[in-house]
Amino acid sequence: MQRMKIRSGAKFYHVYTKGLEHDVIFRERVDYVAGMNYVPVSLCGLDVSILAFVLMSNHFHFVIYGENVDCWKFIDRFKRVVSRYLRNRYGTRKLLRAVKTSCSEIDIRNEGLKRLIAYVLNNPVKAGVNCMPQNYEWGSGRCYFNNYVSSSSSKRLSEFGVREQIAILRSDVRLDSTYRVNESGFIEPESYVNSRYVEDLFVRARSLEYFLSVSNRNTDDKDAVVIFSDTLVLAGVQELLEKRYEAVSYAELSDEIRRKLVREIRKQFNSPPKQLARVFNCHLSEIVNSLNE
Repeated sequence: MQRMKIRSGAKFYHVYTKGLEHDVIFRERVDYVAGMNYVPVSLCGLDVSILAFVLMSNHFHFVIYGENVDCWKFIDRFKRVVSRYLRNRYGTRKLLRAVKTSCSEIDIRNEGLKRLIAYVLNNPVKAGVNCMPQNYEWGSGRCYFNNYVSSSSSKRLSEFGVREQIAILRSDVRLDSTYRVNESGFIEPESYVNSRYVEDLFVRARSLEYFLSVSNRNTDDKDAVVIFSDTLVLAGVQELLEKRYEAVSYAELSDEIRRKLVREIRKQFNSPPKQLARVFNCHLSEIVNSLNE
C-alpha cells in the first residue's frame, strides 16, 4: 500500500448510516460477502482512500479521506449496489433509500482521527459480536500492524476470467488485477484499505489498542450490547418458524403466537429489545409489549 498523499481540498470524513430499527441489511454470510465486495467496487474511479470501515447487520461506518463530493459519491454508490442486491435476493425495496446517511468532517484536533478510527473498529465489540476488532471479518480491523501476508488459498483477481470476476464481484466493474480474493469469496480489505496511513498515525500497535480500549469504556448504550449476532438470532427464528410453527415468516403468525415466539427467542439468545425488533422486522413497542406480558 502506497503512502496516502495529502492534497488541497481533501479532508477526513466519517461516513455512516443510522442503524435500522425494524430490519437488518445483512442477514446471512452471503450478504456480508456481497457487501465486502461492493466496498472496492464502489471505490472504483474515485480519488478517495478508506482508512477504516465496518459492516454491521443494520448499519455501516467508513472513515474516508477525499473531497466531500467524492465521499458522497462513494456512499451513494455503495447504498445503491447493496439495495439492488437486497432487492434481487429478498425482494426488499427502498430499505436503504430512506435511511439517514451522514458524511461528517472529522475534527482531527486532539487526536480526533485516532478516536474516530477506534470508534468505528470497535463497533463489533460494543455489539458483543467479537472480543477483538481484528477478529471481526466484515471490516478492516485485521488490516493494521499484522505484517500482512495473503493466505495461500487467496488468489489475485488476474487469476480469474472476466466472467468469474463478474460472478465474484456481482458487478462488471474492473478492479485492480493485483487485488486478492480470499477463500470466503471477497476482496481482502488489505488490498485497498490504506492501512499504512493508519499505522503511521498510531505509530505502534499498542497505541491503537489503547484507543480501542478507551472507546470501549466510553459506551453507555447498554441496550445495544448483544451476546449473539443478528445473523445467528435470525437463523434461530427461522428454525423455530419452520419446525415448530410450520410458518415461513413472523408476519403470518397470530398475535398470541408472535408474543410467544418473541419471548422464546429472548430466553434462548438473551437478545435485547432493539435486536429483537430488527430480526422480527417490527416496531420496538410491539417487542416491549410481548416481553412485558
